[in-house]
Amino acid sequence: MTIFNGELGLQFVTHLANQYTLPDLVRLARLAADKGFQQIWVNDNIRYRNQLVVLTAIASHVPIRLGTAIMVPYFHNPLDIADSLGALSELCEGQEISVGIARGDLGQSPQHVQALKPIAMVNETVRLLRRALSGEEFHYSDFPFLQDFYRLNANGKFSLAFKPRSSFKFYGGGNGPQSLKMCGRIMDGLISSGTYIPMLKAGRLPGMLATADQAAREVNPNKRLRKVCELNVSISSDRTLAIEFPKRQVAHSILQWEALGFTSEEYAKMGVAREQVLKLKEAFTAGATVEEASALVTEHMVKTYYAAGRPEEVRDQIIELVGAAGQLGYDHVAFAKLGPDYDEAINLLADQVVPALYKTR
Repeated sequence: MTIFNGELGLQFVTHLANQYTLPDLVRLARLAADKGFQQIWVNDNIRYRNQLVVLTAIASHVPIRLGTAIMVPYFHNPLDIADSLGALSELCEGQEISVGIARGDLGQSPQHVQALKPIAMVNETVRLLRRALSGEEFHYSDFPFLQDFYRLNANGKFSLAFKPRSSFKFYGGGNGPQSLKMCGRIMDGLISSGTYIPMLKAGRLPGMLATADQAAREVNPNKRLRKVCELNVSISSDRTLAIEFPKRQVAHSILQWEALGFTSEEYAKMGVAREQVLKLKEAFTAGATVEEASALVTEHMVKTYYAAGRPEEVRDQIIELVGAAGQLGYDHVAFAKLGPDYDEAINLLADQVVPALYKTR
């Protein structure tokens, strides 16, 4: 049997790959398609290249399936999202568009928005988009939280003036129990975001998937959530660069362990002292930049979030991590973050890592 029977995609992370212009990202998407990857996912961050603009540019030039991983609803008016996704569909030649959606990163999003009632925000946004993209007309009063948050006309109503050309599947990207239950109830699937590796190592992942699956079955006994895993990778022929590249992201992402209430036993499974994480939290509270805080991140901390290093060591880590994803029932693995040089990373993954996942063992 092979190590993994599902699909493989890539996630482009615009705030970590800020050196790439929009034409560069289109070229990289073309390289990914040529190398056999089946989907491109793009993340969502204020200040960086707009997620839907990037996806639209790729769709204009590359015949590959697309998705948001994830979209932060606080950054976008839902009516504008509906218009944009509908227009994007006209470039996708009937291919399904995946819409991953969640409250946003706990390290960066709060710098820009107050995440009021995140469950209601995500829930109502998804329900509104489903109705809009299916061609329904609806009243804004059907979505009381969105109506108040965006000051929508209480007596107003909405319908798209054109028909989208693709189907849309919605994926929940939250990690908390309430988010996972909501995901099971209203989404088509779930995305285990960049926390896949620590949640796997801590032993939380099976329970998280079970929470979402149980909620799905309560709605429909035959409902099956499609499962997508973002697997963080930093691969390079230069090992020093491969280990340094993730540190900015790990510096703020690792703070989620505190927000999620990691126990001392879970910290022990990570091999990271809680004091190391608290030092990072204190640094950010004192006004440290991501670059300054990243100096506190060790190589071991990097490897609680990333498969990182030279191709041969990344290959060995990915065989184990993707094998676990297959056993847990994931349908799609998206290699995320990629590394300091996207061209090199895509080529190394396709040529030296992916073949190992499909060898008969």
